[in-house]
Amino acid sequence: MKIISWNVRGLGNTRTFLAVKDILREHKPHILFVCETKLKQVQMSNMGKSLGFDNCFSVGRNRMGGGLALLWNYESDISIISYSNHHIDVVVSEVNRKKWRCTGIYGHPKSMQKRHTWTLLRRLAGLFNYPWLCFGDFNEILNLNEKLGGNDRCLNMVAEFREAVTDCSLVDLGCKGYPFTWSNKRYGPHLIEERLDRFLGSKGWEQSSYEVFPI
Repeated sequence: MKIISWNVRGLGNTRTFLAVKDILREHKPHILFVCETKLKQVQMSNMGKSLGFDNCFSVGRNRMGGGLALLWNYESDISIISYSNHHIDVVVSEVNRKKWRCTGIYGHPKSMQKRHTWTLLRRLAGLFNYPWLCFGDFNEILNLNEKLGGNDRCLNMVAEFREAVTDCSLVDLGCKGYPFTWSNKRYGPHLIEERLDRFLGSKGWEQSSYEVFPI
């Protein structure tokens, strides 16, 4: 099974839509999670069909920002458990009766509100004992080497994220290719790049047969 997570920063943009189509054509994921769609629920539902998915569960934008969506096809049996402006939590049932959880996360972008993301993670961690895959844009780095350029990251905030991951018995599943998932799109000495998007898994996910792609 393939799963893709992507902060699209506005799915209504034609260039972004075509980029998503290219990614889907190349990887053919079974599940797609997108955040910052900046779309209303009806718009996202129509967008899901345009992207070729049978099912789409979305959380509409908040004013002109935010917006989440989880998309999948009929071959995946998915039950929605809970959702908010910052997460979609589901249980996946496979044909062999195996069940596992996947949770798409969009972390609070403002520094003073990031603790709410870690509180959410801890609450979600206590709900089920299924194997758990947690992914998305956490809006925070897990280690200091995940940031290039700009001012130093606040050590306390990085430590709080790392502590939440440990408390939830999750591990970072790593990444392949370019190590940064966000940039300020500037050049030279003004360039800042960070790894804000990632996949976290409960014990055993490192040896699983699932392919995961944070973009």
